[in-house]
Amino acid sequence: MQFRMGNPGSSAGIGCGGIVAVIGLILVSPVGEWLIKGIGWILIIVGVFAALTGIYYWMKGPRRDGYL
Repeated sequence: MQFRMGNPGSSAGIGCGGIVAVIGLILVSPVGEWLIKGIGWILIIVGVFAALTGIYYWMKGPRRDGYL
C-alpha cells in the first residue's frame, strides 16, 4: 500500500527554515539560557539517581557463598 503525500515543493524548506530560526532565537534569548540550564540540571539529577540506583542493586544483588 502506498500513500500519496503530494509534492512538498519549496514550502517544506520554508517551514523547516522557519522552525530552525525560531528555535535559534529561543536558544539565544534569556529563556534559552534558562531552558538549557534546566535541562542540564535535570540530566544531572537523573544521572545521580541512576548511579545511586545502580549502586543499591549492585549491593543488594545475590550473595555468593564464601563472601561477606
